[in-house]
Amino acid sequence: MASTVKIEGLQQLGERMRKLAEKTNTTIARQATNAAAQVIKKQAKLNILTSPSVVTRSLYNSVIVKKIPASQTNLTSEHIVTVRGRGKKKLKGTQTTAPHGHFVEFGTVHMPAEPFLRPAFEEEKGFAVQAMIDKLKSGIEKAGG
Repeated sequence: MASTVKIEGLQQLGERMRKLAEKTNTTIARQATNAAAQVIKKQAKLNILTSPSVVTRSLYNSVIVKKIPASQTNLTSEHIVTVRGRGKKKLKGTQTTAPHGHFVEFGTVHMPAEPFLRPAFEEEKGFAVQAMIDKLKSGIEKAGG
């Protein structure tokens, strides 16, 4: 399922960003997409807390924001909100996983879906865009653009 958010003024923003050094431009873009993703993450965690069947905190603690590596995207910066499931990476300290996260989100033949990520995006996309805009503006102003 794909969702689209329309943002006006991107041409002017692009012109201001092009005036900045490439490294500064990338840093500001990463901060902006991270800020937007953090808004969605926060709401997803709130949705989990209100879910009637979530008993343990493993799902709650496993909701993360992940930066997509530059080698895997053609965008200046991309962050996603996801659930830390099974991975090849060794976890540090108290990090938890929730390989059952997709079952909760989409349901199974034995349990109904209790979505928490999709509603978080739908409820907070406007605030996420505003967080991104605010971070871009402040970053550009600090950089002197």
